[in-house]
Order: sequence, then structure tokens, then C-alpha cells
Amino acid sequence: MTIEEKKQLLRKYGEIEDRIEQLRRAKESSRRCDEYQSPEFEEKIKGSRDKGSVVEITAEKRAIDWDKLIKKELEQFCDLRIRIERAINSLEDLTQQRLLRLLYLGEIDEYGDRTRFGFAEISQILCYSERQIFRIYKKALINLQDI
Repeated sequence: MTIEEKKQLLRKYGEIEDRIEQLRRAKESSRRCDEYQSPEFEEKIKGSRDKGSVVEITAEKRAIDWDKLIKKELEQFCDLRIRIERAINSLEDLTQQRLLRLLYLGEIDEYGDRTRFGFAEISQILCYSERQIFRIYKKALINLQDI
């Protein structure tokens, strides 16, 4: 596996996290939107055995649909996430591991938001010059097992 292919797969990890977070936020905003009514839904619910108003029932069904979509996305990317984390953990140098985690996986703050860092920020966190961070990064990618 080439270094460029390794970079692409490592970037994908961050994209996975972003996509799942995007779905969760969309689910929350759809839950707050309780004014969604249409004649089509009213007709379906009038003949249904479900109890509650049109809005309550459609919001509940939408929440179930969001849960299914989020679960599908999680299942789809779970294997890749595990492979990426194993590959990073397989590195012998802890500085290389930390650098890749900060760059691609990021850290979660007290509010639950994930923050990924650039090379300049990582150089401050790890107390190395930016040039040295690039060297460590290059070695990390070379030493990284195939994902």
C-alpha cells in the first residue's frame, strides 16, 4: 500500500466521524420540527391504529428512520475504524501514534465535539518544531502497517 493510499484511508476516519455527527444533528433538528403535516400523512394515520396526533406519529416514525440510517452508517464504517485504530496502535513510537491521532482522529472536548488539529497546532501540543513534526509524520506513514 502506498503512502498516498494510507493518507486517504486515514482521512476517511475523520470523514466517518463527521458524517455520523451530521446525521445525529439532522435527527435532532427533525425532532424539533414538529410542524410537518401533509394530507398524505393525515390519510395514512387516520386509518392507522397508532395513537397520537399526526405530528407526534410522524415525528416518531422519522426518528426511527434516522436511527436506522445512523445504525447503517455505523455498521458500514465500523470495520474500517477498527482497522485504522489497530494500524495506529501497531506503531512502536508513541509520538507517531499521538501525531496521527491528533491529525486524523482528533480529540473530544468536554462538550462532546471532536477537534482535529493541523501540523502547526500539533507542533505546539507535542513540543516539536513544525519541521520535526513533518519528519515524524513521514516516518509514521512509512512505518504504518497496511490498513
